[in-house]
Amino acid sequence: MLLAGDQRLLREINARAVLEALDAHDTLGRPEIVAATGLSRATVAQSLRTFVEQGVVEEAGLDHELRGPAATLYRVDPAHGYALAVDIGHVRVRVALIDLVGRVRARAEQQLPVKDPEARARVVGELAAHCVAAVSQDPGAGVVSIRCAVVGLPAIVAVDHATVRHVPGHEKGGTALHDALEDSLGCPVLLENDVNLAAIAEQRSGVGQGLDSFVLLRLGIGLGAVIMTGGRLYRGASGGAGEVGFLPQPGRALGAESIGAASLASSAADAGLPADLEPHENLDRAEEGDERALAVVDELAGRLSVLIASIVLLLEPQKVVLAGVASEEPVLRRVRTYLAERVGILPIVVEPSGVAADAVLFGAVALARDRLRDEAFAAAVRHAAESPDPPDDGTSAGQDVTSLEADDARTL
Repeated sequence: MLLAGDQRLLREINARAVLEALDAHDTLGRPEIVAATGLSRATVAQSLRTFVEQGVVEEAGLDHELRGPAATLYRVDPAHGYALAVDIGHVRVRVALIDLVGRVRARAEQQLPVKDPEARARVVGELAAHCVAAVSQDPGAGVVSIRCAVVGLPAIVAVDHATVRHVPGHEKGGTALHDALEDSLGCPVLLENDVNLAAIAEQRSGVGQGLDSFVLLRLGIGLGAVIMTGGRLYRGASGGAGEVGFLPQPGRALGAESIGAASLASSAADAGLPADLEPHENLDRAEEGDERALAVVDELAGRLSVLIASIVLLLEPQKVVLAGVASEEPVLRRVRTYLAERVGILPIVVEPSGVAADAVLFGAVALARDRLRDEAFAAAVRHAAESPDPPDDGTSAGQDVTSLEADDARTL
């Protein structure tokens, strides 16, 4: 028996297809949308009318380049919604206000005086208000209100994206920061580990593009790793996957930090260097020929290499991407040499990050845009599905009828 399909579901699928086609391009005319979706012209026209009425799509001028009458162009309206991307670092807070197409409309940053949840949330709220005020001055900005926020921070975030896991000597844990941020911003907030966001940025615009699997190792105050497998981020059972800075290393006590700020300070002190020497300062000294700094860099590169070899033996990713201090040329060169000479039998490809500065913020921008887009598109599709069916003109995709408006006639 053949069963009729649910008409509302079909309308939702068709409407979503129109939005997806528009979202993949700056502007499109109706003939291009018909060609991209395979839908009838009447269905496309009905969807576009509904989306324009809702404000999620806008007319974007006329296309005079192709033969035939000028066609109306359509695009996703950037001002239909705004979201906030946030990077709460150890010493600074950075925020970016983005529109529906993912364009950064305003940025702001500030030193972080204290680290309690209320203070962090207050700083984020002040920076967000500054960005909203700046964008609101644009005549085409519409009503600028933040619909959602993605916040990256150097902490282990549980899979609920609201709970910070307790780490002795670091984060207190709990949902206090998440709750304070939602109160300050007045919108839903998603917390995410900062290195996870850096990996998302790498996947979208760095050397991780097009890869099914890669591992990102980012060395700053600590060492974090992100595992991308099957094109998706692997979080672990409770969000803690990738805390590799404490993996066992030769000559290190079990459970002691093997790579990170504390271990680098210890190595510097052992070599006769100031214990408070910044990693970049140590690298500069090594490049200038300081034997003590060279010894510290050699030790760091050796530990990184052992860690990379262990990861490759277990996961065999397509690439291992180094970011932060680990991507600096003195470290990268030594790591590649170490791996080639000592574990050359393993198929290890090591590359520096392809993302410029602010990788955490750019990852938050990408994730915030995804959430904003999904929310706006879902609401638009639901509305379109409740609209009356378009009149049956007996046409299907690829056919032409004289009753359609002139901008479709150029397909003749």
